[in-house]
Amino acid sequence: MNAFEKVLRFITEKMAWVSMFAIVACMALVVTDVIRYQAVGEPVPGTHEVVELVAAVILSMGIGYLTFVRGHVSVGIVVDRFRPRVQAVFDLVNGVIALGFTIWLTEGMVEMAIRNFRYGWVTGVLEIPRHPFMYLIALSLALTCVVLVRDVIQAVIVIRKGGADGA
Repeated sequence: MNAFEKVLRFITEKMAWVSMFAIVACMALVVTDVIRYQAVGEPVPGTHEVVELVAAVILSMGIGYLTFVRGHVSVGIVVDRFRPRVQAVFDLVNGVIALGFTIWLTEGMVEMAIRNFRYGWVTGVLEIPRHPFMYLIALSLALTCVVLVRDVIQAVIVIRKGGADGA
């Protein structure tokens, strides 16, 4: 593993840790909301919108790490039977398609964050600005793009040089 991959792993792992912490924070908020509602008869104000914003953090921050460790669902049953170069062709095609979609999503999130910032859109009860969360999602998607570029480059190297068995 070269220095670039070590840095990429470090960054994606830290972002996954943020996601895990956000899950715990979200659970604590929901439990507190339920307990307060049962004890006092009133929920914690703004719980729904905070959970909505934290859910965006939870879902987005783990994407880069999941892509880095290739934890996504794949058709390994079929592809694993092929030689390394053929597998690399499948990886290349999938990587390019995924990279295209992820770049498109990143661009859309940046545009949406800019629009939210420009118009000053906030949540309904607590008036929390929405744009920082959208920038966070865009950052996570951009990191995923970097991981996908690495995967595409690795697939090209395997296609050009061959796999472990020289196939």
